[in-house]
Amino acid sequence: MDMNAPKLRARALSYLTQDELYSIESMLKRAATPFELNMFAAMWSEHISYKSSIKWLEDMPVEGKGVFVPAGDENAGVIHINDELACVVKMESHNHPIAVDPRQGAVGVGNVNRDLITMGAEPIGQLNILRFGNPRQKHIRDMFNAVVGALGSYSNNFGVPVVGGEILFDDSYNFNPLVNLMGVGIVRKDRLIRAAFTEAGQYVVLLGKKTSGRGVHGAGFASKALKKKGQIVPESQVADPASGKILMDCILELNEAGLIRGMQDIGAAGVLCAAAEMAFRGGLGVELQLQEMPLIREDIDALEVLLSQTQEQMLLAVSEADFEKIDKVAHRWGLECSRIGSVKEEQRLRVMEGSTLCGDLPVNLLVRGGGAPVYIRDMKERGKTPRVCSAEEVPMPGNLKDIARKMVSLPNIASRRWIYEQFDTMAGLSNMSSEYASDAGIVKINGQDQALAMSVDGNSRYGRLEPRKGAMIAVAEAARNIICSGGRPVALADCLNYGDPSDPYVYRDFAESVKGIGEVCRRMSVPVIAGNVSFHNLTYNGEDIASVIPTPVVGMVGLLDSYKDVMTVNFRNKGDMIFLIGRSDNDISSSEYLSVFHNIQGSAAPKFDLEYEMKLHEVLSGVIENSLVSSAHDVSLGGLFITLVECALPCGLGFDVTSPAEIRGDAFLFGESQSRVVVSVSPQQETRFLDFMMETGMHFSALGHVTKQELRIDDISFGFISDYARDFESALEHMLRD
Repeated sequence: MDMNAPKLRARALSYLTQDELYSIESMLKRAATPFELNMFAAMWSEHISYKSSIKWLEDMPVEGKGVFVPAGDENAGVIHINDELACVVKMESHNHPIAVDPRQGAVGVGNVNRDLITMGAEPIGQLNILRFGNPRQKHIRDMFNAVVGALGSYSNNFGVPVVGGEILFDDSYNFNPLVNLMGVGIVRKDRLIRAAFTEAGQYVVLLGKKTSGRGVHGAGFASKALKKKGQIVPESQVADPASGKILMDCILELNEAGLIRGMQDIGAAGVLCAAAEMAFRGGLGVELQLQEMPLIREDIDALEVLLSQTQEQMLLAVSEADFEKIDKVAHRWGLECSRIGSVKEEQRLRVMEGSTLCGDLPVNLLVRGGGAPVYIRDMKERGKTPRVCSAEEVPMPGNLKDIARKMVSLPNIASRRWIYEQFDTMAGLSNMSSEYASDAGIVKINGQDQALAMSVDGNSRYGRLEPRKGAMIAVAEAARNIICSGGRPVALADCLNYGDPSDPYVYRDFAESVKGIGEVCRRMSVPVIAGNVSFHNLTYNGEDIASVIPTPVVGMVGLLDSYKDVMTVNFRNKGDMIFLIGRSDNDISSSEYLSVFHNIQGSAAPKFDLEYEMKLHEVLSGVIENSLVSSAHDVSLGGLFITLVECALPCGLGFDVTSPAEIRGDAFLFGESQSRVVVSVSPQQETRFLDFMMETGMHFSALGHVTKQELRIDDISFGFISDYARDFESALEHMLRD
């Protein structure tokens, strides 16, 4: 089997460095065959091996009292819900394929769902974290609509509700959109499936669709910069939500019958990656028989069979005695079920095609944590001193009322309702976030009083010049959202999106972000249980290089002991008092207001004090647990005015507030100072609320009260909530549909 050996070798060398070639020969004590070099090229890609990031990620806090399965042990992290149930959390990126083919968004959804299913969980919620370029450009609008359509198509047809997300726009994403996805599932603890081979003699079974030959070297493709011309792009994968749903139902039936001994989904690097990682986790070996794999067409060569990232496929470890039972169930579901190999005692991965040996390698040399390289790259500070911007440093660009009307229509602030109406938010009837919004997505756990709270955050503008502080704020805001919704933060997942790690500035941004996430998580006792690193989010356009700004996003999961305890953002009644917990100042650094109205992009992140944030969490939990407030909504993107509008909109109410004399009006309304929450308090609870707050010593102030419809600030009418509702709800649709 030479399969054109020079061509095979050249293909591998396009992904491996000379140092890596030397390491391979040194560890093997022989020259690798061209086929084996392609195995290394796939498994040692940045996308799979995390070779530039793993050393930093090892410093993340991964243990905690709520953790059932830590990050890295399996395909996804798992946290306790109660004695019977656990929650499985996964976060993934699908950036490179989207930049080439926006329809690949559907593939990303399928990948995340299968990562949950492979652990025996049933997906119950999805969150989309999307970053796009300037929506005023037609090609960005076209890409956006194609991606949203693809994401909605899969999730809607699969039957998993979209319970939240975050969509932001910035010019740095013009060539490099980011599509990060978070999935959450529920599993009975006694039915949790390991992603490992556990006993020699087990059958290796491929379940699902026929192998397509598509997505070969997709991991390598995702580990290199994009080029506008002349780049080899893997053939697009094809997502099939109907088949994915059938595959899930079949696996749930097999798992309920106790027939699955281990399982991993077929993702990047195909069967090779799934088999190698399952063998490594189990301390065993595996032999694969490629001729036993069902193919969609006959002209797929051995390497394509091994590396194909075919959608809606799973690799199972099953006992010999159970194979016929599994085959019978799979046949009833209309799925392919083929024995393609067996688990061996010797810790080697052998790939056979009939009687021909294609590759024979020690398992540990292929995988992360074994022989895969680990790099600590050069780092440099950018040399720019972040500019802290106070309102006094910039002129007022007009009257506050005009600014306010424009603010609600900005692409990063306007309502996302039109977008999320394209997703099924009520599949399974468990999503509680649809009637009135909470700061976090809320999903009731069927058959239980408990509910899950989920939030995703990551304002990349904050990390443009201060990546560590920006990442810290992302974690803090995600936790704040969980607490504002009545929950308690339990665990965090992250998705870390950057440019070229060999660029010392980019690499320092990455390292600083990881340190920031770790610092806040340790202080909050919230472990990181899942994550993803996506490097090389840059495009060569001739001599020009377009790279994304540092974009760490985090997804936090929290628990509510009772779904009846959900706290929403909406003002309830005319006459309720409005309070601000936390302190405001004249800082407008990195605010949407500063960026849009003053065109200043290089400012510092907003002020952030971690200990003050922790105090806010404690106080906020107290006022909610003691039923002292009627609503709670944190102040974030767009500042206090946008927060007040979002509180007023659901019930069509208004507000009458007064600003403090010592803070300029634009900073008070549109600055994005951290660690602030707006709450409303009924007249019946006002005395108790005031007494409680006085005892805490936390900063708080009375802003004003809820009105029938009018918005008044410092005795000036800003109009009526119906006017803002029209602009807020329609602005993004009008922009993206044009």
